[in-house]
Amino acid sequence: MKTILLTGGIGSGKSAVAHILESRGVPVYDSDSAAKSLYTPAFLSLMEQEFGTSFADESGSLDKKKLSALIFSDASARERLENLLYPALKEHFIAWREEHSDAPFVVLESAIAQSKPSFGNFWDAVVLVDASKETRIARVMERDGASREDALARMASQEKPGKADVTILNDGTLKQLERAVEDAFFSENAYICKLLKDTSMKTDLAKTLSVRGQHGLFNYIAQSRTGAIVEAFEDKKRYNFSANAGITTLEDISIYTSEGEMKLREVFGKLHEVLGDKEAPDAKKASPEELKALFAKAVPEYDGDRFYVSHMKKVVEWYNALKKYASLEFVTDEDREKEQEA
Repeated sequence: MKTILLTGGIGSGKSAVAHILESRGVPVYDSDSAAKSLYTPAFLSLMEQEFGTSFADESGSLDKKKLSALIFSDASARERLENLLYPALKEHFIAWREEHSDAPFVVLESAIAQSKPSFGNFWDAVVLVDASKETRIARVMERDGASREDALARMASQEKPGKADVTILNDGTLKQLERAVEDAFFSENAYICKLLKDTSMKTDLAKTLSVRGQHGLFNYIAQSRTGAIVEAFEDKKRYNFSANAGITTLEDISIYTSEGEMKLREVFGKLHEVLGDKEAPDAKKASPEELKALFAKAVPEYDGDRFYVSHMKKVVEWYNALKKYASLEFVTDEDREKEQEA
């Protein structure tokens, strides 16, 4: 599944694009609304620990006036709050995205995500909604009953959006916007449509890495002076791991069977035959019996004396990561030969 960041400044019409996508059945995550929902008693307790004062009112809910007084008067305090809030918002989004795993892609609607390092850059593409300055001013004035000066001040206070893969210009009518969204997301030659087709691209297990002591999988990006530059499957963050970090390619991993060693790519294929479109059991939650039963179906010849439950957990963890973030169809030696010939 792909994640598309939908962004844009105040008055651009970002929310209008989100509504159009929702009407087409696309799951859209409203980060502004979600952020407000995160001010639970538990989060307010974290804030109290951080700032040494309570931000709860008499009912135990967020005291909005006290929060506003803090973040608008102290830039350092605002940054400390963001360092609490945005990682929590990211985790909330990831959990929400898992609830919509059947969708081809989901949309994260946020005006500020690109400018908040603590949020993390984990999307696959960025769609920017933009409009002329005067159009945006007019919309803010009409929508919020604001003066021109207030509208300009609010526009100036927003950080500029980062680099976008697609820009939707929204200076016209709603019908024109609907056509622009169609062209950007759903037409055959649209960037997003082509991006979704990339989900059928094969995974190169020779460039898919496991790193000792690190959760999840990584894609090999390039060689560095001291080791390798890699990109995490889950959040797209890049790391520079040293040569002695314990890096192993999934291409080189096998499991023990009664008939010898079986390459991991073949194990994944057998699991896929049993599981179909379903994910493997959660490695953290599944019982040993559940895992053994799965492998008894998929790889009945596995060697129980040398292929342990701990190995099974790692294999199903990798299987689910590949299914979720990449593809269970793998690059072959023949594919590599054709690429070299080309």
